Amino acid sequence: MEFLLDDDLLKVTKAEKKIYYKGDIVLNEGDVSQYFYFLKEGELSVFNFTEKGKELLQHKVKGGRFFAEPAIILGKPIPGNVEVYSAKAHVIKMNRDAVFAYLKDHPDFLFQFMISVAQKSLKKSLLLKQIVLLNPEERIMHQLRDLKKESDTPHEKVMIKLTRKEISHSTGLRIETVIRTIKKMEKEGKLEIINGKIFI
Repeated sequence: MEFLLDDDLLKVTKAEKKIYYKGDIVLNEGDVSQYFYFLKEGELSVFNFTEKGKELLQHKVKGGRFFAEPAIILGKPIPGNVEVYSAKAHVIKMNRDAVFAYLKDHPDFLFQFMISVAQKSLKKSLLLKQIVLLNPEERIMHQLRDLKKESDTPHEKVMIKLTRKEISHSTGLRIETVIRTIKKMEKEGKLEIINGKIFI
């Protein structure tokens, strides 16, 4: 859920602005933070490493959104690494206690914030269900449809801005399985591949 941060919020939370660049780690898995983080511009990847060292992409964060907020609310370790995916990212850091005080005094913003956290929680539950219960084609199709819904033109053909490797990381599938399954889906007319890019 996209937010607009007003000047009052930035002032009372003693907000600090920082620019990160592609590949920079904003937060490490296991960090416990006394700050809330908001991505003003850019795109971030949130991922974990499995015991075998494979990267598993949890989700991506787009501009205008908070990130890692469930762990920060609870004062628990961050459950994934947060890395800059875009060329540049503008991140705003706000004091945790000051944000709590602001939320108590601004119920409309609190309600929006609560809805945002609930949406994120539901999305992660659905992703876990997909990984456990669905076959490779169903997992990939769910991922592609979710990305299409988030686009500015969900009713038109959309280019999926994920590489095969990123689809592999986000679905828990081997990259060879992803490549093979996508080729099969193209033959069956379920998606199109134009210049190596996936369209759905």
